[in-house]
Formats: sequence, C-alpha cells, structure tokens
Amino acid sequence: MARRPPNRKDQIIAAAGEMFLARGYHNVSVTDVADALDITPSALYHHFRNKQDLLFEVVWSGLEKVDAALLQCGTLDEAIGALSATIVRSTGLATVWEREARHLEGTQREQIRERESQVIAHMVPLIVAGRGDLTPEAGELAARAVFGSLGGFRRRYSLSRRDDEAIMARLGELIGGADASMLGTPPALERHGGDDGADDMGAQISRREQLIGIGARLFDQFGFQSVTMSDIGKAAGIVASAVYRHFGAKTDLLVAAATRGRERLRAGADRALADAVDPSDAVERLVRSHVVVSLQNPHLIGILANERAQLPDKERTETRRFHTDYLDVWLQTITAAASHREPAETRMRVAAVHSMIYFVAHSRAGSPPWPGLDDWLTRLGVAALLDR
Repeated sequence: MARRPPNRKDQIIAAAGEMFLARGYHNVSVTDVADALDITPSALYHHFRNKQDLLFEVVWSGLEKVDAALLQCGTLDEAIGALSATIVRSTGLATVWEREARHLEGTQREQIRERESQVIAHMVPLIVAGRGDLTPEAGELAARAVFGSLGGFRRRYSLSRRDDEAIMARLGELIGGADASMLGTPPALERHGGDDGADDMGAQISRREQLIGIGARLFDQFGFQSVTMSDIGKAAGIVASAVYRHFGAKTDLLVAAATRGRERLRAGADRALADAVDPSDAVERLVRSHVVVSLQNPHLIGILANERAQLPDKERTETRRFHTDYLDVWLQTITAAASHREPAETRMRVAAVHSMIYFVAHSRAGSPPWPGLDDWLTRLGVAALLDR
C-alpha cells in the first residue's frame, strides 16, 4: 500500500490554487483537484471538509507566505524587496487572493479580511518610520497602495525573473516613499452599500440605473455566480419579479454593468488626452482620469477586472477588445513620454498602477471621499510610470 506523502496537504493547496487561478472557483470541482494529483476525492476530504475549506486554505496560505516574508524585514526597502520576490515567484498569488476570496462565506470570509488587515498593518510601521508627512491612517493607505502595485504582477513578462523582481521592487519603493502631504484628514470609514440611488453627482437616478449599481456592487463583492436576482431585489427593496421587468436575466444586468464601466473609462481617457499639452501632461491626465473613475465606480471596475469570464461570448469579446485598446492607449501615451523603456517593462508598470488604484479604491468603496486621495493616487501613478 502506497504511503501518503508527508506534504500531501500542501500539494492539494498548490494544485487547487493553480486551478482556481486558471478556471475560477466555481468552474473547479473537488474531483478536478483530486484528478490533477492522481488521488481519490476521499483522499482529499481527509484534509478538507469541502471546497469552501479548500479555497479558504488556498487564500490563507498565500497571506501567510506574504506575511512570513514581511516579518523578516526591518526596513521598508527590505520589505518591498522580499515581497517583490515572493510575488514574482508565486505568479497568480495576488489574483487568487483578490478574485477568488470573494466566494468565501461567513466566518471564513471575515477571517481572511482580518488576516489581510494584519498583513497590511505589519508594513505600516516600516512606511511611517521617519516620515513626518504620514499619519498612521495615511501609512495604512500607503501600505495598501504598495500591496496593490505588487498585486499587478499576475503573469510573467518577457523579462528575466531577476529583472521582474527589480522592477517590482523599484515600483514599490516609488509608491511607498511618495510624498503624502496632500492627503487631508481621513473621514470616518463608514461601510455601507454605496449610494445606489444616485449618480456620481448625487442626482436621483432611474430604477434601472439603480439596479445596475446594486448588481455591480453585489457581483463585485461576492462573485456573479454567488448572487441571485432575489439578492439584487432585496438590496433594492423590491421583489425579484420587479427586477425582471428591467432585466430579462441576471446576465443582462452584468452586461449592462460591464458596458457602464467601459464607457466611463473610455470617456475619461478621451477627455484626458484631448486636454493634454505635452507627453508628460498626457500621462498625468490619463492617470488622473483612471483614478477618478475608479474612486467613483469601484464596483464597475471590479466587474471588468474579475467577471469577464461570466459575460456572454459577444460581450466577453467586446470587453477583451476594449481592454486591449485601452492598454494600447496607455502604452502609446507613456512611450511618448519615456521612449527609452522596454515595452515589456512599460506593460508591467501599467499593470502595477492599475492594480494599485483598484486596490486602494476598493478599500474605500462605500465610504466618504478622502480629501486629496485623487491627487495622491495620481502622483503615485505618475511616479511609477515615469520613474520620478
């Protein structure tokens, strides 16, 4: 009889993490994971009660790996270097953490949130040390920005691993050390669902637009497949049948939300470039437009980032084309201002900036605006893109 490997649990966690990354949590079964390791499902259940437990361990082990690297460091530079190496050598770690953890429920979801907060808190003293411009609250925001930028490394670029690590570390240093004097006093972090009954200017909106806002928030927070039309109706204070008067299916609502996200990003970029006076100004305006749209519509941006696979074929193709075109606009704009840089490095920097903005915007979703946050994020983005 073959003996069970002593690291079987770690093997299962690693295999599940790779499959969740490639296919998404809902598209992977316990049998799929067992088959990948050539074991029976019952052997897997020896270590995990169910797929939810397996997902929890995948996310938890990733956070433990990041925290272990962080706790060995005594300075911010050491921490950023260690985190960069960990992220680069564990491609996809941040994606599983960010995208798949949404599918956890109840106590496990709260435990992951608490563990994430602990990891971020361990970086705050390193960022605040010797900085007169950073309050503890701003230090936490800066730590989230650093983690967000490192989370942009979701795949290997056409550079060596050493170059990848060096570039990620440089970006982390630029973001972690950036001036934060423009940040005002943070408002109380009052969590709520967001003002789904008003647009960005506070004006009342139609029931259809309200449902798009609510649907986007729930899809982003819990994942499209975990949300029902009844959930959306309950959040809107109406019955599910009333939701169907506006949307024939849940997928129609997702399509509407993805369309809103694309429209707002595209319009912001068009305005930014039309008003630019030189290449560097164009980069700054482009970053600011992305910051403003993300802060005002964090859940629409979340859907574009994490729910593309759930869109129907036509809309999925359209969204993929939009992302390609949007990235090309960024690459062309940055290249005009920094023509000496390798294209692969520029792509890495753009991914890091987008991820940083996303991570910080989501941490503030449903809370009052933080004075100066848009200016600060814009400065961080420009610093990371133009190395200044």
